[in-house]
Amino acid sequence: MTLAGAFYKMHSFQGKEMPSTRLEAELYDAEIIGEVPREINGALFRVGGDRFYPTLEDDVIINGDGLMSVLRFEDGHVDFKSRYVRTERLLAEREARRRLMGKYRNPYTDDPLAEVLDRDNTGNTYAHWHGGRLFALREDSHPYMVDPETLETSEETWNFQGKLESMTVCAHPKVDPVTGEWWSFGLFADRSLIEPVMALQVADKDGNLIREEKFKMPWPGLSHDFAVTREHVIFDVMPLTVDEERMKRGGDFYNYDPTKPSAWGIMPRGGTVADMRWFYLPNTFSGHIMNAFTEGDKVYVDATISPGNGFSFFPTTLGELSTIDEGIAKITRLCFDLSDDATEPTQHAVPGSVGEMPRLDLRYQMDRYRWGYFRHDRGLATLDWDNQKVDVHELPPGVVAQEPMFLPRSEDAPEGDGWVLSMVNFMAENRAEFWVLDAKNIKADPVARILLPYRQSFSFHGSFATLDQIKNRAPLGATR
Repeated sequence: MTLAGAFYKMHSFQGKEMPSTRLEAELYDAEIIGEVPREINGALFRVGGDRFYPTLEDDVIINGDGLMSVLRFEDGHVDFKSRYVRTERLLAEREARRRLMGKYRNPYTDDPLAEVLDRDNTGNTYAHWHGGRLFALREDSHPYMVDPETLETSEETWNFQGKLESMTVCAHPKVDPVTGEWWSFGLFADRSLIEPVMALQVADKDGNLIREEKFKMPWPGLSHDFAVTREHVIFDVMPLTVDEERMKRGGDFYNYDPTKPSAWGIMPRGGTVADMRWFYLPNTFSGHIMNAFTEGDKVYVDATISPGNGFSFFPTTLGELSTIDEGIAKITRLCFDLSDDATEPTQHAVPGSVGEMPRLDLRYQMDRYRWGYFRHDRGLATLDWDNQKVDVHELPPGVVAQEPMFLPRSEDAPEGDGWVLSMVNFMAENRAEFWVLDAKNIKADPVARILLPYRQSFSFHGSFATLDQIKNRAPLGATR
């Protein structure tokens, strides 16, 4: 499955693109088939792209407005709520009562009346819980803070109390389960396409910025995800390249350059960006990373890897469209050996692991681990790294799952002992269910099916917070 294919599958049925939801809803005490485990007490926050106003021709799903949703679990009951992230962009379009912004990250295609300073920030990629705060992340912008109870949006974006110099914060944060630190990076941190600058960013467990270091990318390209281990930080730059002159002609922000490899920069976690070492892997594209860990001189990165353009909705630099086969991704383990002068990592694709949206038991993030979870081409899957075994809960045609998330049975439960949570759309019936599956027996019927009366838009990424964490949340207030 390609990353673009996963998005398309969720937003199409019988060859036709499904319309946006355009709905903010609240459902108290949802109907449940089965029984929600009483150990699950908290809220699962999710966000994705849902265009509030009609889309442009050939628009891409990642250009949709951020629609935040929450499923609140308490003593076996579940409530649901969804609300759009009130970005500067969305508020301007609501006032005008029409679409003002043009193509993805291309201001040269905007309506002449569009005067929004932060036109790219849709807040649509990651619902991120950290330090008592809920954020809507988008990789080309600063985050918006969202109230976890009401889903009200902050009036201003979050820049770590004015300490952050970078203009961007990535949409794939890594939270250290030991220190509680928020590790991040800024892509095109200075908002310059001519000087492609990235920035390493680290905040402590309370959200105070403690580190920011800038460095040059090998070329102006896509960096959607990254990885952190106990000893190293790994940045990846894909051959989706940026050309401002192309944008001025009305072209796309990204085009895939088939002549370029993917680039992987590795630096010591306790060092500086001056210690960065770059590796290059030809004919590869990575959309997401499951986890990474270091053992001696070897750094292992587990990622979705395809031989070509995983974002096939963007054309190539040759003006062509990529084939479906080029973007089919498998869960793949990359090994970077720091003990020699090699510039290319080795790679091993797990048999039967075609899929995307990988996750893990977050208590093991940045360390060696055993269990992974992902959206398989045929349904929802678990991956046992110890024996390379993939088990799939297969879904019938017309039923499609979104990103899975693992939740442990308790704080001290063994790795993999818990539940896989995922939204599931029944496309022909225009409705959805939220499933709770036994992670140790993924093929079995769901433990609980939470019934939702309408189809759910594709939410990209989410996070879970306990009821105690939500109760002790930071006030929305001013965030600068």
